[in-house]
Amino acid sequence: MDPAAVLALCHEHAAAEAAFDVDRILATLVPDPVYEFYPANRSLTGWASVEAFYRVDYPRFAATVARFELLGEWVNERAAVQEYVIDVHPQPGVETVTSFRVLSMMPVDPERRLLRGETLYCDEAFGRHLLGSQWGETATLAG
Repeated sequence: MDPAAVLALCHEHAAAEAAFDVDRILATLVPDPVYEFYPANRSLTGWASVEAFYRVDYPRFAATVARFELLGEWVNERAAVQEYVIDVHPQPGVETVTSFRVLSMMPVDPERRLLRGETLYCDEAFGRHLLGSQWGETATLAG
């Protein structure tokens, strides 16, 4: 895919997340998405699991975000990479904030012109906080 189209798709995905529009988020993904977490070496795979995350756990996670900042963005014909600082409250109502650095790579399926999911490089604590109850649905990545 043209890098500009890859970046536009990633921006659409992010805008849909910011708007809490789950159907719009899911419309940016292939039918068999994979979310990988490194160095935890875990993955959340398949439409049902990813949809459950976005419908149940993503709103809970989003409510704990105190601030986020996009530090950088890179793109080519295969994927976009975004680096963030995300500050979250560990629990609702708790004033303390934990700051995480997250690198997210969003590969595209060039034939379907959709995202294959995301590969996140982040602390395991961030992955657990992000996925909530879906963390228990993750599998160990091979290799």
